[in-house]
Amino acid sequence: MKSFLRIIVSLAMIILLLGCAVTYRPMNASGGYGENQLNENTFEVTFEGNQYNSLDEVRTYLTFRCAELTLEQGLSHFLIVEDASFEDVPDKEFADGDLTIETRTSMSGGVNTSVRSTFGAQEVTSNPVGKFIIMMRVGPDPVHATASMDAKQFIEANAHLIKR
Repeated sequence: MKSFLRIIVSLAMIILLLGCAVTYRPMNASGGYGENQLNENTFEVTFEGNQYNSLDEVRTYLTFRCAELTLEQGLSHFLIVEDASFEDVPDKEFADGDLTIETRTSMSGGVNTSVRSTFGAQEVTSNPVGKFIIMMRVGPDPVHATASMDAKQFIEANAHLIKR
């Protein structure tokens, strides 16, 4: 009976750990993808992960969503016009400190001076956010043909990487 209980607890822990990363899904409170239409064929597409998603995984999910959105719009190719990914991630871990000096007198008459500081490692966001501005087209862009991505081809080549 104890071994059965251990197996159940172990399986529950594995399921919990595997479920920590944001999976490929529409945006909700814990992350996912979203888009904002800027004009007829231009969209801002985002994917927000969490501390369990690698930057490569976020970029793959983001590009996958761009490909899906292109096909949903009845078009075949997209071009990444701007990559604003990860620009909101702070580039320093330490912030300016604030020193507070306190002097206290004990009941026995002694004086104790202490210094408090807020200097040190500050909390930083560890949720990677990928953001692309894409332009969708019926075919490859004539000026930037090598930079145009075939949406259907990208989905077929990368579907195995998407965790839903």
